[in-house]
Amino acid sequence: MEAAGADIIQSFKDVSVMGFSEAIGALPKILKVRKKLAHFMSSENIDLFIPIDFPGFNGGLAAKARKANVPVFWLIAPQHWAWGSWRTSGFSNNVSRLGTILPFEEEYFQSRGLDVFPMGHPLMEDYGGSFPFEKQLDQRERNLSHRTAPLKVGIFPGSRHQEIKHLLPVLKIAAQTLIGHLLDRPVKFIVSAAPGVDPIELANTFSISAEIIQAPLREILPKVDMAYVCSGTASLEVALAGVPHELVYKTGSFNNWVGKRLIKSDHIGLSNIILNDDLIREHLQENAAPLPLARDLLRWLARPNERQVFYRGVRQLRKLCGKTGVWERTAHMALEMMGPGKSGV
Repeated sequence: MEAAGADIIQSFKDVSVMGFSEAIGALPKILKVRKKLAHFMSSENIDLFIPIDFPGFNGGLAAKARKANVPVFWLIAPQHWAWGSWRTSGFSNNVSRLGTILPFEEEYFQSRGLDVFPMGHPLMEDYGGSFPFEKQLDQRERNLSHRTAPLKVGIFPGSRHQEIKHLLPVLKIAAQTLIGHLLDRPVKFIVSAAPGVDPIELANTFSISAEIIQAPLREILPKVDMAYVCSGTASLEVALAGVPHELVYKTGSFNNWVGKRLIKSDHIGLSNIILNDDLIREHLQENAAPLPLARDLLRWLARPNERQVFYRGVRQLRKLCGKTGVWERTAHMALEMMGPGKSGV
C-alpha cells in the first residue's frame, strides 16, 4: 500500500500478534496505537473506512466511523462461523458492507443481516487464470514417481515468531527422519522465510542442509514436490498450487486450552473447511510429532492413488475459491461506496 502511494499513519508490525497470551502481553501497545488511529480518523475528513481483518483491533475503530456517519467497507470477514458467533450482532451494527473471501461466508453473513460483497479469494490472483496448474502437476508427478530423482521437500513454518518457535524444531526432527528412511534417494529441503523472518535464525534452528528462500510462496512452490505447512493462509496457497502436504500446528498450552473451548469448527485447515472434507491431514499439538509427520509425508510418496484423490479435491477447491480480478472488483465497490466526486478519478 505504501508503494502504491498510501500515507502510513502507523505500521501494523507493532501490533501484529497471534495467540491469547501474546495478545494480552501486547495490549498496552495495541490500545495506544488504536487511540492514535481513532484521533486521526476524528480529525480528518474521512469518506470511507476500510478495515482489513483484525477484528479485535478494528472493531472499535469501525464503531467510531459509523457513529460519525462514515461508511465502513470491512474486508475479509471475521471467522464468526468458527468461534464467537454471538459477536455477529454487534459486528453488523458497525459495518456498512462486508467483503467475504470464503465461498460459504456469503450465505452465513447474509442470513445474519449483513450486506455482503463476495470478493472471491485473493489467492486466485496468483493461482487462478493463467496459473499453469496442470503443467506443474505433471512435472511434480514425474518427480514423485522417479524413485532416484532428488526429492524436494518444502518447509513452511509460518510468519510469526511463536509459530516458528513451536514448529521448526519438530519439523527439523521430521526432516531428519525422512532422510533416514530414504537412504537410496537424495532429499533437498527448501525452507520459506516469510517477510519479517530472519533467514539466519531459520537456518540455525533447522540446522539441516537446506535452501532458505526469501520469496513469495508462488515463486517457491514450483520448486517443491511435497511440503510441511503451518496452518493458515499458506496451507490454502500450497493446496491451490497442487502440492501434497501435511498441515502442522502447535501453540502454547494456554492458547490451546482456550482455543479448544472457543473454536467450533471440525477442521483447522482452510482447504478442509472450504470443502468440508479431510483433504489434508491435520497434525495438531501433541499429534504434531516428528515420527507421524515423517510417516504421513512418506505416504504421499508411496501411494500415487492418494495423490490423485488429493488432486481431484484441489480442482474442486480451485473452483470454489472464485476467479481472478478480486481486488479490481473490490476497488470498484469501494469507489462506489465513497459516492460521486469523492474518488479523485
